[in-house]
Amino acid sequence: MTSRERIKKALNHEEPDMVPIDNGGYVSGMHEVAYKNLLKYLGLEEEIVLSDAVQRLANVSDKVLELLGVDTRYLYVNGPSGWQYKEDDENGLWEDEWKVVRKRCGYYCDSLVHPLEKATLEDLKSYKFPNPNDSSRYKGLKQKARTLFKNSNYALVGGSIQALYCPAWDLRGYEQFMYDTAAEPEFANYLLNKILDWNMAFYDNYLNEIGEYIEFLWIGDDWGSQSGPLINPVEFRTNVVPRFKRLIDFIKSKTKAKIAYHSCGSVYWAMQDFVDMGVDILHPLQPNASEMGDSGKIKVNFGGKLSFHGGTNNQGLFHGEKEFIIEDAKQKIRYFAPGGGYIFSSGHNIQANCPPENIIALFQTAKKFGKYPIL
Repeated sequence: MTSRERIKKALNHEEPDMVPIDNGGYVSGMHEVAYKNLLKYLGLEEEIVLSDAVQRLANVSDKVLELLGVDTRYLYVNGPSGWQYKEDDENGLWEDEWKVVRKRCGYYCDSLVHPLEKATLEDLKSYKFPNPNDSSRYKGLKQKARTLFKNSNYALVGGSIQALYCPAWDLRGYEQFMYDTAAEPEFANYLLNKILDWNMAFYDNYLNEIGEYIEFLWIGDDWGSQSGPLINPVEFRTNVVPRFKRLIDFIKSKTKAKIAYHSCGSVYWAMQDFVDMGVDILHPLQPNASEMGDSGKIKVNFGGKLSFHGGTNNQGLFHGEKEFIIEDAKQKIRYFAPGGGYIFSSGHNIQANCPPENIIALFQTAKKFGKYPIL
């Protein structure tokens, strides 16, 4: 089967020739340090270009993706007009288009200055968001998507992931916005609605360019901590689910692509809610978070409603012995792959401390043991 056929069949909950493999997204990519080490291990020389400055993700080349057996190729928007990534070399500071000031903190970046941290409701109502209709964002996307679709057999993916709470945390500050949801609900709801409107305008433009060519696209927010919900489930079902359902309904009116939803942590409690939102694919199924370790239970209870993406133990095993990674990958394939509905990946992004030998072993395991019928 071609990569595109493989992904289509898997996402229709049918068994393709082998489990499809993904890498290269904002939540299933590779840290620049891990990529640099992998290139050295493979004897390849490339200029490393960042695909995501916050997480310091590398843009993985076609040559490496081919070597790893990856079935997907990602389509991202461009930066907006009048803005470019520019880091202060001395302090590691840079400002994004939302006026959030970020700082390099070791391997990653953290938000340091939140433009709405001290804003009143009136301030918020007059705050000018970036322009989602800026044509610079989407320039050349349709041609790129059409060319890849016609001249390759890869499964194309809309990779520019949007969220609701994550931008609110950046604009307001995490602690302050979570306080707002309880003590200042008018402010919190106004901000969430503005972000939702922005996202709908963004996806309207984005999907006008690539909607007919992609197999799935990403949205998401993090709703789980290591031990349980990050938000009161009542609050989640009252304020989060309806907004994401509205966004997903809109997206599905523009494309036949499936919706892949990213949420870290312990989210077993919310899986039916994701189904109710209209989510098709759930990621990353963080296995050492509370209630997430029983892959068989997850497959039995939700395998008919959701496809699964990842599930491998990125957090606990990838920096360790290669044999543990191989066994973990085999286990996830055995549980998630039967009947289709599974895309193999590194779980979340491959971190800086993952040795190149382990990266190779991970994807080789998927290619070797991901052939149907699954044994």
